[in-house]
Amino acid sequence: MTSLTFLDVDTARSASGPRLVVAGNLPSPWSEAAKGIFHVKELPIQVIGYPRVDEALRTWTGALNVPVLLTDEEPPRTGWAEILAFAERQGGVPLIPAEPEARIRHHGLAHELCGEGGFGWCSRLVMIDGGLASGGTRSFSLPVAQYLARKYGYAPERIPAALARLREVLALFDAELARSHAAGHRYLLGAQLTALDIYLATCLTYAVPLADADCPQLQPRVRPALAYLVEQIGAYVTPALVAHRKHLFETKLPWPIVLRAEAASTA
Repeated sequence: MTSLTFLDVDTARSASGPRLVVAGNLPSPWSEAAKGIFHVKELPIQVIGYPRVDEALRTWTGALNVPVLLTDEEPPRTGWAEILAFAERQGGVPLIPAEPEARIRHHGLAHELCGEGGFGWCSRLVMIDGGLASGGTRSFSLPVAQYLARKYGYAPERIPAALARLREVLALFDAELARSHAAGHRYLLGAQLTALDIYLATCLTYAVPLADADCPQLQPRVRPALAYLVEQIGAYVTPALVAHRKHLFETKLPWPIVLRAEAASTA
């Protein structure tokens, strides 16, 4: 049973209460993690899969990126840490370690996945590069790649470092998981699920093959970009990481991945 209620954009504009505006055309790690956090904590949240990032989104939400968490009384939240902090204050299953040093480690590792220059960010740069370098015959189409390149500071000389960073982060989390398993624990930081496990699972969605049934609403034009990224880094995603992601989606996270209101009944 999910606590996520999917709304179409027109309905959401006149709704009240907590609303989470997310990517409506691809399983963005940041959007899917935000949805997953509310789902795991069983906190009711209205979810709007926005069809595109444009000026209309800025006018409505005050932001030009998703996810955006809207509440009735507070400014919009767009950062992964701010969305997590809000959800944690609402109650439900704790997803942030209570002990200070563990909490610092949790947030530092989460930044490796979700922060600027982290796994999600570098994944996007590599997919942009695939589209530009191939003239749009691989990865993103050329117009999409050109738009994203302007928006996210793409430069071809940054791609070797981005690929190295992706390999580094995958190795880091493989080692973290091995350390935890060696201590007899199931999750990255011990016996209890944390938001870090959710961030890892949603980031890995970009790095493993994604069947049509896994995300039925994925826009066809996005699929080549995800396949291109798998070609570039899939060999570095260890079986342990694949198994961890699989366990999270089978036991904790909504499955299959629903992006917008039209197929909410499948969640």
